[in-house]
Amino acid sequence: MEFHSQRQMIADEVHARPFQQLSAPLKVMHFAVMITEHEPGSIREAISELFQICGAGEITADQSFSFQSAGELALRWEAHTEFYTLTIYYEGAEQNWSQTIPGLPTRWSDMIPGEMITGVQLLVRTADGENHSRVPEGVFGDTQVIGSNVMRGAATVWTDFKAQGEFGLDRILVQDNHLHGYQCGRLLQRLCEIDTYRAVALLGLEPARKVMRQISSLDRELAEITTQLSQLEKGKESDTLDALMNLAARGEEISAETANRFSASDAYYAVVRMRISELEESRVEGLQTIEQFIDRRVDPAMRTWRAAAARLDRLSERVARASNLLRSNIELSTEQKIHGLLSSMNKRTRRQLTLQAKLETFSIIVVTYYLFDLVERTIRHMTSGKPEEIAINWLSYSLPAIVLLVWWYVRRVTKEFKSDD
Repeated sequence: MEFHSQRQMIADEVHARPFQQLSAPLKVMHFAVMITEHEPGSIREAISELFQICGAGEITADQSFSFQSAGELALRWEAHTEFYTLTIYYEGAEQNWSQTIPGLPTRWSDMIPGEMITGVQLLVRTADGENHSRVPEGVFGDTQVIGSNVMRGAATVWTDFKAQGEFGLDRILVQDNHLHGYQCGRLLQRLCEIDTYRAVALLGLEPARKVMRQISSLDRELAEITTQLSQLEKGKESDTLDALMNLAARGEEISAETANRFSASDAYYAVVRMRISELEESRVEGLQTIEQFIDRRVDPAMRTWRAAAARLDRLSERVARASNLLRSNIELSTEQKIHGLLSSMNKRTRRQLTLQAKLETFSIIVVTYYLFDLVERTIRHMTSGKPEEIAINWLSYSLPAIVLLVWWYVRRVTKEFKSDD
């Protein structure tokens, strides 16, 4: 038995992105950065340099994920298709909401390539009172707080999903009620992924709004063309068909530009829903849960790009139906023209046959004349005297028979041609 060439890769993939074993007190800053025009190799080199400056090891060229600890500091980097994430963990005594962490180099953010799309700052602390569900004071100010008990009550989470500070990070406060083992690592990773995938999913919103405006314009043009179909003048079909083909091309162009974005947004939002379900939220009295917040704030955007995609499909179908109607009209007009052309050709053929029938009489006379003359000349050359006179007399008497014979032969020949017609 031989091993499959991808056996080791498949086995490693199952353990490629493990959860970390974390505990309170803990400070976390998580960044999601769009790759834009940077090459994956140059991004990996820049992040690897940051790792090494912080005291961690190098990221190799074949890695798309790396988690390394350097004393009180730990760094996690994960590459995705169109973005990557960088998470910084700090387990030291200095736990506050300042968006800086001891151990990071000066101007460390300048070393991170790409465009930051979202980020989240988390503080994990142990429960210090009996009322685990009370909203902590002095953290979120006057903003609306979202919160719930998660992981079957093992922790309580509060956030306002409002970007603040130097890097515009969402604040999430996690209270450790009785987390154990890898639960804290799983919880923090899920919260970071909810924030990340929520942001990248919403990248489909602006294209959807733009598409809605474009589709509305195309709908008006299609309505005008469809109205004109019933009153279309002969000879104008080609111009109308060109207009419909132009509409179809513009619709397909819009679809090609947005299909990948809408599909990606659907996939990202599916991850958000999955991560929320994994939180196992239970309601805190008086607070909106994370699931309710996402349903209220993100679902409308989700419906917007789905509606845009559906309108694009309906536009294509309407253009196709209008094109089919116009083509049917053109085909019917063409068939009518062909029918008229064939009718005129049939009339001309009948005239030719009538003329040919009238000319048959002249053909009979001519053939009879030449046949009579040929026989007479033959008799005169082959005989002389009285036999010649007798033969010529008989020839003269047989003239009616010759005429009938020639007439029968000509009719027989022309009858074959008429039967072919």
